[in-house]
Amino acid sequence: MIPKFYLLLFIVSLYLLAGCANTKRLTYFNDIEKANGAATDNRIQSLKVQPGDVLQITITTIDKDISMILNPVSIGGTTAASSSMTDQGYLVDSTGYVGLPMIGKVYVKEKTTTEINTLVAQQLDKTIRNAFVSTRIANFRISVLGDVARPGSFKIPAERASVLEALSMAGDVNNTAIRDDIMIIRETDGIKKYVSLNLNDSKALSSPYYYLNNNDVVYVKPGKNKAFTNSTFPQFLPAAISALSLITTLIIVTVK
Repeated sequence: MIPKFYLLLFIVSLYLLAGCANTKRLTYFNDIEKANGAATDNRIQSLKVQPGDVLQITITTIDKDISMILNPVSIGGTTAASSSMTDQGYLVDSTGYVGLPMIGKVYVKEKTTTEINTLVAQQLDKTIRNAFVSTRIANFRISVLGDVARPGSFKIPAERASVLEALSMAGDVNNTAIRDDIMIIRETDGIKKYVSLNLNDSKALSSPYYYLNNNDVVYVKPGKNKAFTNSTFPQFLPAAISALSLITTLIIVTVK
């Protein structure tokens, strides 16, 4: 005869097994101290232009006719300033240059958009006074692949996007994903680099790869239990536990 105490303990264990999970493994940066508000040093790094980027450079002047010549893409002029011009802006060629109307070639590789604004304005100042220059990367796009809810390619309207923002666009990682080995794939000067970020460790916030560059790829590796969760057995697990609990309860009631 089975004592009621052991049967009751067995039921409690089943419910704990079904309802409990290792939440620490499922959270980001769980080593950050909440009590004292401690934070890691994560100085924002400005995005630098690379070959293959498309720059939308808008130049504003008092003279409307001059503005149309300087902005054939954004304003709708028909003058083709250079072969680097696209429907979105100016393509940075393999040597790091863009060709602009009335200016010619400008070296923009490894420069921020703010630096490009200053550089273009200085070139224009030789012939046009008080020109206002605004630059943005028109084709800023990242890709998120692997064990996430909605993998895909995402266009970034701003100049900066973090790994967490990229994962958010993809619907966040799945519960089966590996959070301590997120792979970032980045191409620089034709060479692909592969870097791993541990999102369970706050040191990832200080990584130069935490903020993404244009055309970066974020790959989330699936965990060992991914195949198990994809099988049909887990779908019947809650029902099986409930049925077993009911049977055990009936045994407790009937056993004296």
